[in-house]
Amino acid sequence: MLGEQITVTQSNDLPRVVNLEAGAAMVVTDLHGDWDAYRRYRDRFLELQAHGQADHLIFTGDLIHGDGPPQNDHSLDIVRDVLALRESLGERLIYLLGNHEMPHLYGIMLSKGKRIYTPRFEAAMGAQRADIITLLDSLPFYVRTRGGVSVCHAGAASELVIPGAMKRVFRHSHTKLREMAATKLPTDRRAALRAGFAKLSGEPYDYMARHYLSVSGPSDSRYDDLLVGFLASSYPDFDLLWAALFTRNEQQYGPQDYAIFLDALLRDLSEDYQPQEVLVTGHMPCQGGYTLIAGRQLRLASGPHAHPQRSARYLLFDTARSVRRAAELLKGLGSVFD
Repeated sequence: MLGEQITVTQSNDLPRVVNLEAGAAMVVTDLHGDWDAYRRYRDRFLELQAHGQADHLIFTGDLIHGDGPPQNDHSLDIVRDVLALRESLGERLIYLLGNHEMPHLYGIMLSKGKRIYTPRFEAAMGAQRADIITLLDSLPFYVRTRGGVSVCHAGAASELVIPGAMKRVFRHSHTKLREMAATKLPTDRRAALRAGFAKLSGEPYDYMARHYLSVSGPSDSRYDDLLVGFLASSYPDFDLLWAALFTRNEQQYGPQDYAIFLDALLRDLSEDYQPQEVLVTGHMPCQGGYTLIAGRQLRLASGPHAHPQRSARYLLFDTARSVRRAAELLKGLGSVFD
């Protein structure tokens, strides 16, 4: 049985990378506050696990931020359930950081067109904020497997090809980056920096802090987090993480250039480990529930990114079985909507 030998490692040297040596993994991408979809995938995994057919449940990020009205956005319910599920599943549950989770770690706003995502979840966290932020802060960025399949949120990016760039991403510390930014905020300069930030943004600082961060006022310890996030975004390590989570893949670079960046990412993921041949991601819309890219990447849509949404798919694969091309994974696609 696949579940007889399970090894999950997350080294101190590469704290943002998880290695899976054996067992079957179920991959689910980008649910964006969709409770019905989340419940279906969770229950399917638990059913498969009970029958010895699945060992690891991997969420590739972007569990939060629904596009619809507040009553249809169950982001908080999903994250609370993930916290509870981790108590029973332990290392078998792997939640990767997505570009929608990242802004909450830095006090920055995330928007698309006229839609601003972050304030609603900031307000919803309430008394559970500390536990949720601790969870988000701990999330790995990459999974790599003995069989040569890696999993992440988005994909490859040109900025990550620079020698040493991926090692910095693999070792990234949100805490250190925030602390470095905070050193540029001495108490006697904060009022002036708030005024400058307000002038740059075109809105009063107090309004922005309350609206975007859901703080109570100037006495709140997070009142200046907008400034911390703004300063953190000026560091090169922030730019690398942004590139890793927000890349638009071949739509941004074109198919030929993107294939080069994808090969480079897989080489970096192979260093000091088993060669990684295929990348599995979510992040972007897929007609029919999945897309094959450059023969080496499977983009999967498990939730709202699937068009039509009934075509949404999860992936089930043996992490120890050698895979050389993305198309080999297609036989492991499944649906919870059939």
